Amino acid sequence: MEHIGRRRFLDEMVAVTRERDATTHLYVMLREGGGIGVQWEQPGVDHLREYRVVDPRGPACPHCVIIETVVELAPVLPLDVLRTARSRVQYETVLRAGMLPTPAFARQSGSRTVTWLGDCHGAPGNPHTDADCAEHAAVGPSVVTDPLDVDPGAALPRALREMTDATDVRERLRLARDWRDTAAEVARRSRYAETAWGFLRSSAVLGVPTAGVPGVVFSLVPDAPADDRPFADRYAATVRALSGQASLNYADQVCLVPDPVPGGERMPSYAGAVDVATAQPVRTLRLPSSRRPLSRLGRGILLLFETRHAMLNRQVQRVKHWESEAALHVFEFGMLEELGGTAYTSAVDAYLDALRREGDLLARPQKVLRRGQRKALAGVFGRIDDEELHLWGSVAYRNAIMLMLGSQAAFAEHLRRQAT
Repeated sequence: MEHIGRRRFLDEMVAVTRERDATTHLYVMLREGGGIGVQWEQPGVDHLREYRVVDPRGPACPHCVIIETVVELAPVLPLDVLRTARSRVQYETVLRAGMLPTPAFARQSGSRTVTWLGDCHGAPGNPHTDADCAEHAAVGPSVVTDPLDVDPGAALPRALREMTDATDVRERLRLARDWRDTAAEVARRSRYAETAWGFLRSSAVLGVPTAGVPGVVFSLVPDAPADDRPFADRYAATVRALSGQASLNYADQVCLVPDPVPGGERMPSYAGAVDVATAQPVRTLRLPSSRRPLSRLGRGILLLFETRHAMLNRQVQRVKHWESEAALHVFEFGMLEELGGTAYTSAVDAYLDALRREGDLLARPQKVLRRGQRKALAGVFGRIDDEELHLWGSVAYRNAIMLMLGSQAAFAEHLRRQAT
């Protein structure tokens, strides 16, 4: 592993990236102990170098170095402003999840004027070192405890007792853990899912909704400090704390909000809310209890999709960015390609062939897949009904649309047009 100064390292990253202009994928990988691996992938050959970056007084904070590297490489790849800014948010989200972050970039086109795609993967391992700056150092123990390890038999806070009882909390915990287990099962089989699973595993707490006050939840965390204020006092304090703030950031945690009453809804959903336990805006993942639940694999994929949605939204936003929506779909495509293999890719190819024949969006996409293709796609998930099979067929159809359009940016524009 080469020891190198910060400025020389950054200059070398720029020079080598310019020199290797056939690069299709670029990875900047944090190693345990603070080393940095950089890999330039070209057709038929990979170039990997290992570094340890030092300052005059000793090792440099590797997290700051990697974030600065992305900024330096942005005009070289090129990487647009939105992706450059988002790369830091994603990096620090993976870091907070207790995983090793790896900013990853992929060329969309042979043209030097087309911006690259950007993402951040997470790998198992301790990401922290003695060289970490104050901003990136671990807070508390690096071992991730279970944020759903709540004792429903213990005395509930007064505000929560006014909303529900211990039996309801116990059932919501059971449902939250069951949903989270489906995501863990997917993550064991898909590298695409590792980062979202790390965030869900370390950040998801139980959220109990308030009856009669939409968009408000009460989060329950292990060993929370005692606070016996009534709900009305907590709610008033939350309103005072949030009023007048020009910019609101969501809490680091995300609330799993299971509905123990069986209904017709089958899919999880992401939404912003207000947490009266912490007086902060909070991201929530709503988890239904359906009379006809989806397959466990399907539930896990959809929960990780919504988790990724929550990860990308750190700030309360009023404008929807279709580029982020496209990135979410690409994340889902990647998981399904890994988990579904040829059964999924054959379905995508069938839709792509039909799109090319039609020259436009399909009038009846549900008629494209032959019986054998539908059976193979259903077999990925086990025993599923026609409604769930149609769901995964629609994902394959969207995947084919993106391939036909030729880039994620074009797919984002397609999503915007479809919504309007």
